Amino acid sequence: IGGYACDYNFFYDIQNTEYSQWRGWQWIRSELLIALPYLIMDHRYASQYDGPWSWITLNGYTSPLLSDENPETYPILYPSLHTDKISADFMRQGNVELRIEHFASMDSIPGFIGHQTERYSSDGSLPWIDNNLRDFDLMGFSYSLLSNIATAGLNLIHTFIPARDLQEFYLLPEDFLQFWSYWLKWTDEHIEEIRNSIPFNIEKDWSLMKSNSSDGFLFLFNPYYKQVHRKILFDGKLNLKNPNEQGYWLLKEIYPQERFIQFIEYNQTNDFLLDGQSVTVYQLMFISIIDRPILVGISGQTYLTNKNILIINGVYGEAGTQTNNPIFIILPNQYFISNVILNGIEKTFQQNNQFIILNNSLSFPGLYLPRSAEILNNTIIVSDLLLEQLMKRQLEYPIQWTDKELNDASWLGPHRLLLFICILNPNDQWNITAQINNNSVIVHKTYNTRDHYDQQRFIGFYLDLTNIVIQPDVEYYLSLNIPHLDPGQFQGLFLENIERILVEP
Repeated sequence: IGGYACDYNFFYDIQNTEYSQWRGWQWIRSELLIALPYLIMDHRYASQYDGPWSWITLNGYTSPLLSDENPETYPILYPSLHTDKISADFMRQGNVELRIEHFASMDSIPGFIGHQTERYSSDGSLPWIDNNLRDFDLMGFSYSLLSNIATAGLNLIHTFIPARDLQEFYLLPEDFLQFWSYWLKWTDEHIEEIRNSIPFNIEKDWSLMKSNSSDGFLFLFNPYYKQVHRKILFDGKLNLKNPNEQGYWLLKEIYPQERFIQFIEYNQTNDFLLDGQSVTVYQLMFISIIDRPILVGISGQTYLTNKNILIINGVYGEAGTQTNNPIFIILPNQYFISNVILNGIEKTFQQNNQFIILNNSLSFPGLYLPRSAEILNNTIIVSDLLLEQLMKRQLEYPIQWTDKELNDASWLGPHRLLLFICILNPNDQWNITAQINNNSVIVHKTYNTRDHYDQQRFIGFYLDLTNIVIQPDVEYYLSLNIPHLDPGQFQGLFLENIERILVEP
């Protein structure tokens, strides 16, 4: 036996007090644990009302989402075309409540990776008993997985894996499986950091995991579609201390790219630009001794040749951007450097002891299309690199989607170029029409369920541009006919299913 699960943890006996019934239930579970001391218990619905002492002493965690898990039963806090992101946003809010209001330890806070398919269809049937129902949210899964790790990293509860359908199972991309496995192993290697996580800030939506006063991991979430600047002061309020020993205190991005960003200074306010609907993970590292060159400010690998020539290879940046922070290399010793070669091109630099500082910033050519790229002035322009990215994804994940599947679920068909009309509190009875270059296009409705009948599960409206916007660097003009909205209700137009587009400088 690997574990036990209980559901519907209610006490209905009116002849006895609720406390006495709770004590009786605790006794049953305690005796079970004495008999099977390595058992893990999954304490389900309503156990969240019993308090953290009910879970931590019993090798388990409370009910995920602090509610029922099917999408008919929890609200859409932030609209998204990806159901995994909607579920993850709700999970993080519940885990904040457990951590701050109920003083729960990380050992007893439940995760919830993926999403649960709705329980009932409009005709009363049960969609989840259909073994061929494809419902895996490929583009939303990473956000969900990292939300779980950031706020409940000791309880990685998978609610959905792509195993119902043979195509969905066998065609899952290899690099996606490697990403998934990497982060599961990461939690095994960082148990103490996860256990010592600083309470999560519900307004700023971040989590800091620490291993000591200077090292740790910072998970930053942006559930909105618009990019946001997140300012975080690195000081004693985060239980950080200014290192006293000699060394280098560095900030490193580890997801979605791997690169050292800059030096960390105590009492320094750091400004993080976060893409829409994204998670970014950073590592705080104090390095006292280095045995090889460290490249800071860009991604890439660096090494010395002949002890005086510094080679930097594999430098990529996001298309349409340029570096803002100084680019420098920390040498393990004070070698005299005569040349710096970056991606095969010689660069001018200055040397200050063991620091090699490039004289100029780097620009990365192309059209800037971040994750959840906002469309301005109703003009849609895409790059050849974005079209190649979507085509490559289709080749790597060649599921033969049906029209019904794509119409039912906006999170399926990750090769599609979608445009989300982001409106807060939308109404599925609205009649919204759209034209691109004076040609009418279909405005789709999307819900957080496969069946489109419950207005409470309505997410919003979107366009499928996959077979419309097919040429790069060409302007496609969008006109929309929408009802009168309150100030601030219309959030903007955003392209979906984009990953960072990286190019050489």
